Formats: sequence, C-alpha cells, structure tokens
Amino acid sequence: MIGRSFGSVLDACAHNYPSETALVQGDVRLSYTEMFGRIRQTGRALRRLGLGPGDRLAFVMADSPALLEVMYGALWAGITTVPLNARLSLEDHKYMIEDARARALVFDSTTAERGHELLAGCSIELAIATDEAAVPERGELLERLITAEDGGAGAPVTDPDRECIIQYTGGTTGFPKGVLHSHRTLLASLYSATLELDVRPGEVSAHIAPLTHSGMVYVLPVWARGGTNVVLGGFDPAQLLHTIEHEHVTSTLMVPTMLYYLLDLPGLADRDLSSLRTLTYGAAPMGPERIEQALEVFGPIFIQVYGQSEAPAQITVLTKRDHVRARENPDLLRSCGRPVAIVDVRCADDALASVPDGEPGEIVVRGPNVTPGYINKPEETAAALRDGWLCTGDIGIRDEHGYFYIVDRKKDMIVSGGFNVYPKEVEQTLFAHPAVRDVCVVGVPDEKWGEAVKAVVVVDRDAATSGAELIEFVKTRKGSVLAPKSVDFVESIPLSSLGKHDKKALREIYWAGRERAVN
Repeated sequence: MIGRSFGSVLDACAHNYPSETALVQGDVRLSYTEMFGRIRQTGRALRRLGLGPGDRLAFVMADSPALLEVMYGALWAGITTVPLNARLSLEDHKYMIEDARARALVFDSTTAERGHELLAGCSIELAIATDEAAVPERGELLERLITAEDGGAGAPVTDPDRECIIQYTGGTTGFPKGVLHSHRTLLASLYSATLELDVRPGEVSAHIAPLTHSGMVYVLPVWARGGTNVVLGGFDPAQLLHTIEHEHVTSTLMVPTMLYYLLDLPGLADRDLSSLRTLTYGAAPMGPERIEQALEVFGPIFIQVYGQSEAPAQITVLTKRDHVRARENPDLLRSCGRPVAIVDVRCADDALASVPDGEPGEIVVRGPNVTPGYINKPEETAAALRDGWLCTGDIGIRDEHGYFYIVDRKKDMIVSGGFNVYPKEVEQTLFAHPAVRDVCVVGVPDEKWGEAVKAVVVVDRDAATSGAELIEFVKTRKGSVLAPKSVDFVESIPLSSLGKHDKKALREIYWAGRERAVN
C-alpha cells in the first residue's frame, strides 16, 4: 500500500511547508525548515557513527523537540527505533535493550540516571546524551555531533519493507513483547490515521500522551498536512486549557481518565475552547454516561479509536457522526466503531471461522498496517498471526450495522462458579450508576466460586452509595452471575504507564501469596 520510507515522507513534508510552524513547546517555535533541518542533521550524525539499516537505537527521553529529532532522525536515516517508556522499571528497560540487541542508547537530563544505569547493566556500544550535563564517560553530546552535518534533503534510500520500529507491549509469559513494524506497515497506519482522525490542513495538535506511544498517531499526520505539533510534555489540565486558548489548538488525544479530570475541573464552561474540533480518545473503556456529559460540554467533536501496538490505533473508529447518532441510539456509545477503511475485521471462533452477528468471538484483523510479528518470539508470533489474520485477544460482538462492541480481553475473563464473566460488561453497567466516577472489575480468589467478581470503585466526590447498592444495581440489570460479590471503594485506580487500568497490579493485591493467579 505505502511504497515509501519515512525518509522520503519527511523530506516531502519539509519541502511542502518550509515556513510554516512545525513544532511548539513553551517559548520554542520551530519552522519546518528548522525542525526538519535538525531531524536530518541528527539522522546524518547517527549514520556517521556507523549506525544504519538493521541497527537498533533505543532511547528513553521526556517528550521534547529533542525526542522528536532523535526518533524521526533515526527513522529518516533508515535506523530502527526502540522507544522506551520512561515510566517503566529498570529491569523492563534492561530486558528490552538486550532483547532488541540495541547498539545505541540516547537519553536526556531528565532520564540521565536511568540512562547511566542502563549503560552499566547492558551491552551498549554507543551512548548519546541530548544535554551536556548528562553526557556519560566515553559518551557523545548530540549537539556536538550534529553541528557539522547538512540539514538539507536527501534521505538514504530505504526499502519500505525494512524494519523501522520495535514497540514493546505486555507479554503472556511475563516478559514484554517487541512488536515489529516496517516502514510500510507503520506508514499505512499513520496515513490511515490522517483520514480517520480528520486531520486537516493547518491542524494544530496538542500532545499530552507520550510521543513515543499513543501520541505518535498524530505527529506525522499533522506534519503531512502542514500543521503544528504542540508538545506539552504530559497532562496538566490547566496547562492544556491555557494552550488550547492561546495556540488555537484544533485537536488532541487523551485517555478517558484525563477527560474525566477535565470534565470535573471547576470553571471549565468559562474557558474559550472554540478552536478545538477533534478530541480523540481510546486505550481504555469509558462509561457512556461520561461520554454523554463530555458531548454536552465540548459538543460533537469526539472520535474513539481502537487499535493495539500490532495494528497501531487503526482497527476501528467511532466517528464524530457516530457520536451524534448516539443521541437517538445511546447503545452506540458502548461501541468501538466500525473498521477503518484499510483493514478487514471480523469476530471469529478458535478455528478462525466467523461467528454470527450478535455472538461473541475474538476480534481478528488483517490489513497493510498489521505487524509482521514479535522479535525473538516465534511461538507468540504464530499464536497471534494465523492465516493472515491478527488475533487481537479481544472478545467482541458485531451488530447488524457493522459496529463492533468489545466484550473484554480473553485473558481478563473471570470464571466464577463455572460461568464466564467478562469484566468490561460489569464495568459498563456500573458506569451507568450516577455515583460511579471510575471502576475496574477483577476476579479474586473465592472458596465457593473459585473466582469471585470484585468491583473496585471510585465514587464521584458529590455522591454517595454503598457496596450493597451497586451489587443490586448490576444484579437487576445483568443478573446474579455478573453481579459483583463484593465492592471495594478507593480514592483512585492504579494506572499503567500508558494510562490504562493496571489490572495486573490490582489483581496482585488480592492474589498475593498464592502460587497461581487462578483458583
């Protein structure tokens, strides 16, 4: 589908919009000529160090212009990038670097301590710091490396089917899986995102999600349309609202918990957010009642995306028009949408045969944006990629209009008293209760049931309820099998580094001291 490399695409962006503003962070404003000049200088400097196609460069950095220079400079030069989420543990980072066999590591002043720890514990040939104070012994300062390099066009010729990124995600064995993408597969997802996320000429996108992970879905599409990427470096509600007003932001992407904070912010109605015309959300379930509240506050600007590292952000989409239609059909807000244009999606049984509409099956997808596999994990690759289809591990239902509804993750299913309970169905029911602000459902050990359904609930600050009331609320709507056997009230639910409910951490609280996490 996409017969180009990142280098040729980035060169085209720089050529088409030389004087437009490519990037803003605080007082820093860079034109396309300036931003892409530094990207290409970085790419040439990395090549001069001896890195080339097939070599892997890991980096652990805060969101910043320097991160984009390193990441897109390496992609421009045909070098494979290995982004490391800065919030992960040292052991996770060590495993990823060794698993990827990364030759080089880049870090900045905010991650210098971790960078030095990794250099001490991993086989790294080249160490590069973006800040002078962070340069290790026998390491390099990026600014010194790029000073003498040319910033003009002329990307190295790179085969579109060569690898360009290894994105680490959770593994079934407890070790992260390195999801591999080529220039062709990743560009297919990003070009699809340009269409499906309604990225328009001159887009101004505010980035609060990590630029190396979910935030990546907007960066290149915005540049491809001559727009501006505004880097905030994390989620600060006040900073985001200020930026929307002063930079006339047109789009942003966030996880539901971030949107909840915004909705609960005093004085939100008094802010001028009229420039914002697209708010994309995903990564975790969101209660329909909260979406309805968001529609009242922000208007019909919402897009929900469903994807995973194996098919980045582009499996299904619930469009702005779908959110409007949901006023007549509220159940539509429980959907993750219909397939994006470039993929085929269906619900299948264990033999990959399609199941009838309305019946649960595993969501499987095929298309030009699907990963070729996991590095160093042939068994997991074979399990995930079968007969040309990516098996997502998500159980879903398709309705007669082609909308998909995610029931739950296969691995999150609770077997209670011989019945299969999908936590997401319980969570969505509890979200309908006016006192529930956030909820996560897990299975906990139980002598009678094997596993019992446990709801961990955050109550709205202006509301009150009880465990008995919430249990009865689910029981009357879904029956006794799905009703929680117990409810715990907490101030907040633990989140993963990507902003999703950390069910693994939550389960460990209740399964501690047991040999198996099943009963």
